[in-house]
Amino acid sequence: MWANPLLAGRRHPYAPHMRGIARVAAALVLVATGAACTGVDVASTPPGTEASTPPAGTDVSLREAALDVVERREQALVSGDRDAFLATVDEDELTFAATQARWFDNLARLPVTDLSLTLGDEDDMSRVHGEGALQLPVELTMRLDGFDRHPVTQPLVYTFNRDGDDAVLADDRNVQNDAAHGWLPAPWDITRIEVRRQGPVLGIFDEETVAYADSVMADLAEARALVRAAVPGWSGRFVAYDIEDLQALEQMTHMRTWQTGGVAFPVLERPGSRRVASYRFMVNPDVAESYWQRPFLFRHELVHVALGGSDAASPVWLREGIAEQVSRSVLPTSDRRRIAAIALSRARPGLRLEPGVDFYRRVPALHYELAAVACDFLATTQGREVLWELRDAFAAEPASSAAQVSAVVRRVTGLGTGELAARARIWALTG
Repeated sequence: MWANPLLAGRRHPYAPHMRGIARVAAALVLVATGAACTGVDVASTPPGTEASTPPAGTDVSLREAALDVVERREQALVSGDRDAFLATVDEDELTFAATQARWFDNLARLPVTDLSLTLGDEDDMSRVHGEGALQLPVELTMRLDGFDRHPVTQPLVYTFNRDGDDAVLADDRNVQNDAAHGWLPAPWDITRIEVRRQGPVLGIFDEETVAYADSVMADLAEARALVRAAVPGWSGRFVAYDIEDLQALEQMTHMRTWQTGGVAFPVLERPGSRRVASYRFMVNPDVAESYWQRPFLFRHELVHVALGGSDAASPVWLREGIAEQVSRSVLPTSDRRRIAAIALSRARPGLRLEPGVDFYRRVPALHYELAAVACDFLATTQGREVLWELRDAFAAEPASSAAQVSAVVRRVTGLGTGELAARARIWALTG
């Protein structure tokens, strides 16, 4: 927490200079007193009554003007008035003004509805470092029409500067606030976006990735058709990000960025809420540019989107194994077994089906392969329905230990996790 050094009892760096001013002021008082005796009218200011400036970010005299700015910005967003929106921004803050223009243009390209800006919880300001003349918590609410079930609210901190009696906006982000609420930047927050929509599929690109947007959208449509047929009850509507900036992906992956082809994630109604507005996914453009790898990646991530958290209680190997099994199901069984056999020939005999996040941290490529072949073995020998039965069993009876996980798997499939891993490897190697 930041505190004003004057209020914290620390010696102000200009204290000696201020004492000198006080001495001069006292001398002027004496002169003024003598002058008054001679009939000369000289205004005087008693020492210690100098005007003080409010600490940064706390000038409440600017509050009404700042709230008027918030209201005008909301009206401009709803009406699509770009000039009115940018008129609320401090033109001296050149970088911020440029990013605000880009942000407004980005939102104009999206199917945005339910837009609003409202005053947030002012108690949150106790953890914010003071900037500008006044800082206020402001909540931005919006919904991607046709893709989000509920509006999504993002807490911001508006920093205002004074412009005469008026207020102008100097910033809308704050490091402490972003950290407290776990802010994940959306593409429209950080770059100029290009939007492609084909019915229930919304693709977000940037100036670099838009070059192959048409082929990406075609692959997304094909992936959607396959996954919708494989995963019961999915609507088939989704949003996909394919941009060069990987800030959000870096924050969500358990692996290194270069190891991560994509990440599916929930969009919460607001930070800390359990209510999910939608599931989306983002891809690593290095993989998305690959014509051969891209369809597999899209199918895999769309399985996560389609399941929508219904597998949250499942062990990691089952979640990733189901996604891989569906993704690879376009290949003949013999090819799937051969791919797994080649990959697992490098694995130690004791490689296990990893239930937790160590799945991603210790030789993740081998863990993916073992999970894929285990789920493929079950789907091939017992039918894909057994995978949904496993998911439902873990949802009904969450397992916190390897022994509990194995017990649930045995009850559904007749095999413990150790036996399942061994049999699946043999199945692959003898294919």
